[in-house]
Amino acid sequence: MTQARSLLEVVPARPASDGAGVKLKRVMGSGQHKLMDPFLMLDEIRADGSGDLGAGFPAHPHRGIETVSYMKLGGFRHEDHLGNQRSIKSGGVQWMKSGKGIVHSEMPILENDELHGFQIWLNMPAARKMSDPEYLDISENDLPVLSCEGWSARLLLGEVEIDGRQLSAPLKREVTDALLLDVSLEEDGIAKLPLSDKKLMVYVYEGELKLQTDSDQLISQSELAVFAEGDELVLSAERQTGFLIMAGKPLNEPVVQYGPFVMNSREEVMQAVTEYQRGEFLS
Repeated sequence: MTQARSLLEVVPARPASDGAGVKLKRVMGSGQHKLMDPFLMLDEIRADGSGDLGAGFPAHPHRGIETVSYMKLGGFRHEDHLGNQRSIKSGGVQWMKSGKGIVHSEMPILENDELHGFQIWLNMPAARKMSDPEYLDISENDLPVLSCEGWSARLLLGEVEIDGRQLSAPLKREVTDALLLDVSLEEDGIAKLPLSDKKLMVYVYEGELKLQTDSDQLISQSELAVFAEGDELVLSAERQTGFLIMAGKPLNEPVVQYGPFVMNSREEVMQAVTEYQRGEFLS
């Protein structure tokens, strides 16, 4: 018998600022690692004009994480010390593995004076945190789309089988088996997604969702819902609703974070700080 996923917790996004004065919504962050594992952070950036974007995200370091940036509207210009200089546009995905260390900048690109996008931090297993950094960007046209009655989804990361159709994104993560979907639910639509064996979260960025259980719980705009184990996620909406689905296999490893460095012990974090200050990230 199929077991529908029930709601464990709802986390509201909160206003925050990062980089050089960029205003954003921080959906998950420091202190929630165990609840969100293998995800570390989710930021939503939405701007009408450049006033909310400050001076963007100038050069800064990372170690021990992967970042996934997804732009609904507008883009980002990425530059790093390895020589990568690339931009993504509306609908595109940008992935960066910081590994043992990278220094990069991310500069917002407005489209029709607007910007809307997300950045997700994905934890790396301890055995791979000191691997070489990598970078990849994927255009909207290279991302698979699933269209069903009453709803549609764009696969941004990983692979999934829905209604007998196997979808595979250009980017897949082996250890965490991470999955990222951008779902659009039509007015009075119902989406049934066979998602099991993973930690599962949903972030609503537009509209409102109803969880199809006995209690019919609501998930409002700018809320992150964390779900219990189960075989199927069933959601409905009375009006057009957009949301992200994030799923993955927990690493169940210690997490010690200091700003852009995420390692497994305080000693490893302090080593990262020292090596960055010495300029060793650039060597």
